[in-house]
Amino acid sequence: AAIADHWRQSVEPTQDGEPELAPWEGLAGDAEDSDVLVEQALARLPLCAPPEEAGAACVACLEALLGGPVRLTVPLGEPMPRIFGTLEAGVAVALQVPLRHGTLELALPPDRAPEPALAEALRQGLARLWEAQQVRAAYERALESLRFQLAALEQITHTLAVARGVEETERYVLDAAGEVLFAWWAALYRRRGRVYRLRAARSLRADLLTTDLPAATVEASGADASSGPFFVPEEVPLRAALGPGGDVAVAVALSIPDADPALLLLGPRMNEAPYGDGELALLRTLADTAAIALRNAHLVDRLRAQATIDPLTGCQNRRGFDERLATEFARAERYHRSLCLVLVDLDHFKRLNDTYGHEAGDDALRRIGRLLRRSFRAADDACRYGGEEFALICPETSKAEGLLLGERLRRLIAALGPDSEVPVPLTASVGVAAYPDDAATPLDLVRAADRALYQAKAAGRNCVRGA
Repeated sequence: AAIADHWRQSVEPTQDGEPELAPWEGLAGDAEDSDVLVEQALARLPLCAPPEEAGAACVACLEALLGGPVRLTVPLGEPMPRIFGTLEAGVAVALQVPLRHGTLELALPPDRAPEPALAEALRQGLARLWEAQQVRAAYERALESLRFQLAALEQITHTLAVARGVEETERYVLDAAGEVLFAWWAALYRRRGRVYRLRAARSLRADLLTTDLPAATVEASGADASSGPFFVPEEVPLRAALGPGGDVAVAVALSIPDADPALLLLGPRMNEAPYGDGELALLRTLADTAAIALRNAHLVDRLRAQATIDPLTGCQNRRGFDERLATEFARAERYHRSLCLVLVDLDHFKRLNDTYGHEAGDDALRRIGRLLRRSFRAADDACRYGGEEFALICPETSKAEGLLLGERLRRLIAALGPDSEVPVPLTASVGVAAYPDDAATPLDLVRAADRALYQAKAAGRNCVRGA
């Protein structure tokens, strides 16, 4: 009778003014068959509505049918279960309903514990509703993951579409893979002969990979660009080669046209979730995009080299000289450090060309360029300043050190001696200037070194002079 009265009171007007039935309204039955009525009422609850709407409807229906406050605790695949209904004290778990994933708990006032037939009806109705909600939640999580992957791919594509050099592109590839897949660490290797050399690494933990990998070990682990991303089990030799910090989870090989292949390794995920099929598909797409970006980066570096490298001597050309001098001068000025410029001019070079031909002159320039590139620090920039003139840009080098360096260079050139390609001995005049001793701007530094060079020529050549 109480249930029937509540049915009549639960009729609510719709927007059109017509009454809309609540889940328990209009059911036929006897109050003694309350379990049948409960089963029929729960069967009307919305299966595919959002969890909040389904939970509110379910609680309202149960409160009406059971005549008191209720609380539902439902596992929906989230870190914490969802709670619907009253949060007040005075209710206790009266019914547990096994679902596909976890157990639903129905809490009621102690005096409202359902009879066995009614409890079974509640179990069936609640299981039907909330198993459907679990399926819905799983699809929503999958859809949200797909949305995230699509946004990530869009961001990666835009980032890697910009033309950059190889080193910068490698860092972007590594950062994109690590951030999109929430990996604790990521590492990118490039093959050089029989070794995969570590090009870049990022880690959010204390350990950081520093190890190169033998190519045979990588190949034995199944790294093949045609097979795409793959899981790295415990027994794969790649794990042993990486050492204690290399708890690699997935790997993918990158095939780059006209360039050395690459290998991308990812560690475990920060959210402790395993890499699934969706993550592997995303990694495959990222690998394809990265391979194209690295191919373009190689072309960019090649074009830059053609624009700034002198093809005859292998040194920076005049454009490269201007760029490097401006960069190093700005750095020296900012950090209050010295910068030395050494200008070198081959003595009687025109006579060499006129007597033995331009081929001998080219061979002489090649020898000087090779000597400059191989005989000094990697931080020093060797440049062909113009014609038979060379320049050496030496960061963090004082004027006194520059004079010693210039004298060493003069002796090295004089010690080359004649050969079949250059049949006469070579000598050079050297001018040295330094910041801040002799100049306040890059142009002043070049002018000071040039004046010192002409002083060396005026002093009889084959000697060194400072500004």
